[in-house]
Amino acid sequence: MITTYKKHENGLMKVDQPVAGSWINVVDPTPDEMNILQDMGIPVDYLIYSLDVDERPRSERNGELLILLRIPCYQGPHVDIPYTTVTLGIIISDQYFITVCRQENDIIQEFATGRVRSLAPAKHNRFLLQILLSTANKYLSYLRQITRSVDALEDQLQKSTRNREVLELLKFQKSLTIFTTALKSNELMLKRLQASQLFKAYDEDEDLLEDVLTETQQAIEMTNIESNILSSMMDAFASI
Repeated sequence: MITTYKKHENGLMKVDQPVAGSWINVVDPTPDEMNILQDMGIPVDYLIYSLDVDERPRSERNGELLILLRIPCYQGPHVDIPYTTVTLGIIISDQYFITVCRQENDIIQEFATGRVRSLAPAKHNRFLLQILLSTANKYLSYLRQITRSVDALEDQLQKSTRNREVLELLKFQKSLTIFTTALKSNELMLKRLQASQLFKAYDEDEDLLEDVLTETQQAIEMTNIESNILSSMMDAFASI
């Protein structure tokens, strides 16, 4: 699915055809849609990388700039891994700002529905930084949800001798392991961006990138702490 947005005085507005300064959001494109994107000058390799569920965060430039992120997503309480990550590709050309993902996700939906203020897709660097910051904040939000769920399971374990609660904790342990790997990879990519000249033109952009790094590092620290607490808790209850 391809959806195109343009900045309007009242926010974002969907448009039928891409124009200069528009944001093109791509979700699980069909072969025909892949051809349309290639006809617009978007490298096919960039699209393939963005749709690869196992792709690691990085940036590269071959005319257009490609940023690959691992973003968090919630799959529901009844799956083996409630919280996991997926690849989000951000492709920046002279005319367009393109986001590509294998599935719908909360981060892009927040932008598409106008919940993020002062959004201007034509300002490519600022829009990129807003997505990076939203990604770091979403990790922190999901980590808080995991903490609350683990606390509730701990209370149940103190009253129960069943294995079900221990198995539920194991699910969250898997999520935390996935988060740790993704966040550290995102951090490395962000540090490379910081070392580049991409955001040197405006002090505000540099400050915003520093905020993104700080939030990402906070999420890494929070993930490590929660993972250590959870491991200790599971060992204790397993022994009991």
